[in-house]
Amino acid sequence: MDRRQRKTRAAILEACIDLMKEKDFQHITVGDIARRANINRGTFYLHFADKYDMLDSFENEMAEKIERAIVENIPQEPDPRLFIESRYDTIVQILTCFQENRELLNFLLKCDYASFQAKLRSKLRQAVAGHIFPQLEKLRIEIPLSADLFVVVFTSIMLSLAEYAYRSQTFLDVEQAAKFIF
Repeated sequence: MDRRQRKTRAAILEACIDLMKEKDFQHITVGDIARRANINRGTFYLHFADKYDMLDSFENEMAEKIERAIVENIPQEPDPRLFIESRYDTIVQILTCFQENRELLNFLLKCDYASFQAKLRSKLRQAVAGHIFPQLEKLRIEIPLSADLFVVVFTSIMLSLAEYAYRSQTFLDVEQAAKFIF
């Protein structure tokens, strides 16, 4: 995506966040978004089919960022200690991702929490089943949870922290929160 496209998407997101201070997502129109973002409706439609496609795109974007944070820190060395320690780095990266994408996350939590939660669980399930559990098996580390239960617990913790940071409007100390979770 080029700079112009990123700038337009950012303006659209900012417009949505601003509009949601006035009304629910269901009552926001593409025209409202375009006017607030200072773009033509046609420009909006170059990026998204409709406002639900926009929401879906933003959900995917956030879920993919979190999935990347989970997968990027997996050490390749066959050392169980390194693997366990790398999970702390993953938690820090996810919480940092929440901080860096606070406005987007807040928008998603306000819009359709259930949809974002389901999308995030799906992405986490893929990451855990495809990357984490195979690594654990290779390292002969036994986890007494199924991948699905692990994903439910981890997703719930992460979304609860994100929601806490959003509702309390306080700065979340990433290191302190990561230590607590770890």
